[in-house]
Amino acid sequence: MEHHTDRLRRDLAFIQGLMEGNSEWGKRPESTVLKKMLAVLDELAEENEQLQLRLSELEEYVEAVDEDLNELELILYDEEQRGDEEEEDVGYWEMECPYCHQQVLIDDEYLGDEEVDIVCPQCERGLLADDQGEQSEDQSVVQQ
Repeated sequence: MEHHTDRLRRDLAFIQGLMEGNSEWGKRPESTVLKKMLAVLDELAEENEQLQLRLSELEEYVEAVDEDLNELELILYDEEQRGDEEEEDVGYWEMECPYCHQQVLIDDEYLGDEEVDIVCPQCERGLLADDQGEQSEDQSVVQQ
């Protein structure tokens, strides 16, 4: 972008030099209009330079913020991953007994085992339904 701005400045200076170098041009009525247009173009070129400078500063700032954000994401992702690993290592599921509302920890080894009845240690009633979606006999008696 800097090359583009330099070219604009160079072209404007060339046109202004042509106008000032030609003595007859200053006597024409349209020379006033062209001088004013060149002044406006010069101001626009100056403003363009300032905008390009600010844009490059903002790009550098955004890149720095992006790098910082990436570092934070890596730190956060690493902590979440460690937290997930800690939760996975526990090996227990927490469940609320529907009868006494006691919180019960169930070893995940027993969850898939059909031969093991999982009962609440507080009220000693069955907690899980069988494969057909029906509750065990202990639970159906209580609900009636």
